[in-house]
Amino acid sequence: MPFPVAKNLSFLTRHLVRRNTLAQLRTRALIKRERLPAEQLSARQERLLYATLVSARKLPRYANIADAPVNMPASDWLRAAYPVIGKADLIAGRSSFYPNKGKRRPWWASGKTSGTTGTPLEVFRSIDSVIWEEAFHLQYWHWAGYRNGDAQAILRGEQILDIRQERAPFWIWDRFGRQLLVSTRHLTPDTAQAMLDGIARSGATQLRAYPSSGFDLARAAQQLAHPLRLRAVITGSEPIYQTQREQIERSFGCQVFDFYGMAERIAFAGQCEHGHYHLHPEYSYVEILDQHDQPTNDFGYVVGTTLHNHVMPLIRYRIADRARWVHGACPCGRHYPRIELSSGKVEDQLYDLDGNTVSASIITFALKGATNIKKTQVAQVGPGQWVIRIVPDVGYRPENEQQLLQDIEKYVSSKVQVRIVRVDDLSLQASGKFKWIVQEWPGAMALAETR
Repeated sequence: MPFPVAKNLSFLTRHLVRRNTLAQLRTRALIKRERLPAEQLSARQERLLYATLVSARKLPRYANIADAPVNMPASDWLRAAYPVIGKADLIAGRSSFYPNKGKRRPWWASGKTSGTTGTPLEVFRSIDSVIWEEAFHLQYWHWAGYRNGDAQAILRGEQILDIRQERAPFWIWDRFGRQLLVSTRHLTPDTAQAMLDGIARSGATQLRAYPSSGFDLARAAQQLAHPLRLRAVITGSEPIYQTQREQIERSFGCQVFDFYGMAERIAFAGQCEHGHYHLHPEYSYVEILDQHDQPTNDFGYVVGTTLHNHVMPLIRYRIADRARWVHGACPCGRHYPRIELSSGKVEDQLYDLDGNTVSASIITFALKGATNIKKTQVAQVGPGQWVIRIVPDVGYRPENEQQLLQDIEKYVSSKVQVRIVRVDDLSLQASGKFKWIVQEWPGAMALAETR
C-alpha cells in the first residue's frame, strides 16, 4: 500500500478513536470547569483518585491494599499505603504491576518510552484514557487560541515520509484532523523555504513543534524574511530554552505556549498566557518529593498517579524530572496549581568541577553571541568536563570558536573545562527529537542522587 494512503487511513482511525464526539464533549466540560474555585477542583480530583485506587486493586501488586478508611481523603491514604515506584520496578515486576500477567490485550493501546536511559518501557492504556488524553490537549490548544476546525501545522517526530525523499512536498495533509504534518527529519536550510510556504498555504493558525525543530524553522524564516505569521506556537516534549522561545516568537509574531508531559502520562502542565506552568488537576495527582520520597517545597522529583487509565493505573510513579511548587494566584484566573520546571531531566543536567548544577537556561547566554555556527550540542563527558559539538556555518573562523569559549567562562561558569569539536551534523534521536544538552558522564546519576 502506498505510504501516503496508509498514513491517511491511520489519520482517519486516529480521528475516529481520539478526536470523536466524546472527546469534544469532554473538552468543553474541561474548559467550563477550569476556573472553578480551587476547593471544587480539589474535590473532583479526590473523587478521581479514589476511583483510580479502587481500579488498582485489580493489579497483583495492589490487590491486598484496602480501600481508604471512611472520612480519610484518598490523597492521604495514597501517601500512607502506597509506595513510590519507578521505571525499574515496572520492568522487574511486570507480572505484578501489569494487568493480564503483562500480556497486552488487542483493545488496549500501547504507550512506549525508552527515555534517556535507553531502557524500553511499555504501558497499557484503555481507549477511554486515550480519548481523555485528546480532550486535555484540545483544552490546552484552546488556551493558545485554537478553535474547533482550525488548521494546524505539526513539526514533531512522526515518521510521515520516506527518509530517502529528496524533493518537496516534505509534508502530508491530514484532512480528517485538519493538520499539515511536516517532516522534522527533512528540515534543513535547503528545505525550509518550501516548508514555510506549505504551512502558509495550509492556512494553519498554530504550529505544534518540538522546541528544537520550531527554533530551526524560525531561524530559517528570519534568514529568508518569510512572511508566515501564526496565532501561537505550541511546544513540548523537550525543554525549551529562552533563546529558542525568543527566536520563535520573533520570527512568527506570536506567543509560545509550552507544555510538559511524558509517555507514562503521570503529569500534564501547560503554560498559560502569562507564561506560568499549571498542573492539570483532573489529569493526574502529582507530588514533588525529595530523594527520600518526602514532600519538599524545593526542587524535587515529579511523582504522579494517573486518574483515567483504569486498565493499568500508575500509582506514585516517580520519574527523573524535577520541579518545585509555585505558590499564589495566577493572573490568568485559573485555579490549577503552578510549578516551576528545572532545566531538564536529571540525566541531562550538567555539573561543574565542584559538582554544582549548571542551568541549561544559563548556558544559552553563551550562545547568544555565537556567529557562523549552524548547530551546537553541549555534552558533559567527565567531572566538570564538557564538549561543545558545533556544525560550522559559512564564514566560520577560529575566532568564533575562541569567542564561544570566552563566553562560556564569562556567562556560564569558570569551573568547567570545555573543548570544542567540529562535526558535519548533529543527529536527531530515533523519535525525531534533538537533544541540545546531553549528559554523557556515567558518574552524573550518582552525583544527582546526593543533591
